[in-house]
Amino acid sequence: MDVYLIRHTEVAVGRSVAYGQSDVELADTYEEQRDRLIKHLPDDPMAIFSSPLRRCQQLATDLAATFAHGSQIETAPGQTAVVDAHPPLVQLDDRLKEFFFGDWEMIPWADIGRAALDPWMADFVNIKTPNGENFNDVFERVGDFWRTMVLPLAQTQPTQPVFVVSHGGVIRALLCLFLDLSLQNAYRINLDYGAVTKLTITESSYTIQYINR
Repeated sequence: MDVYLIRHTEVAVGRSVAYGQSDVELADTYEEQRDRLIKHLPDDPMAIFSSPLRRCQQLATDLAATFAHGSQIETAPGQTAVVDAHPPLVQLDDRLKEFFFGDWEMIPWADIGRAALDPWMADFVNIKTPNGENFNDVFERVGDFWRTMVLPLAQTQPTQPVFVVSHGGVIRALLCLFLDLSLQNAYRINLDYGAVTKLTITESSYTIQYINR
């Protein structure tokens, strides 16, 4: 089964703010970035899983509408119509939310202060943000989502693709899972806004077809 990991498009607050699980507005380039990433997706998804944060949910909803499907019937000789057309089901899952920065949410990174930021950056896998998560927390919940939601589909319905619309931290956590990569090295993987990563699941392994396309 092919799984397409889709990062949401660019946000209006930019990269300088720790927006994490805050619901922020999308940048004005949303439609352009959405239409570009659609070119890298197949047109018959079995399911679309999404973070419930609006920047992902809007994209997932638009993808579902774009890839609406139905069956064709012949209404007259040489004429057909699509009946029972409906978009693929969008399933929202809290486990796909971005890294939660706790008390740092919506604070510019430059304003957090080096005394607090430097130790966390040196060991973000184990050190939690104030009243927030560490990256191991993200990895555990994302792995639970993968095992309970995606792998059963791969075993029972392996021929149709699945879309996962989420965040940079979540997709990096999944790539660490697939590649058995150290969590400390997760952010060495570049992921652009509105980028697509393709994974193929076989009976015995994962194959990364491409990253950040």
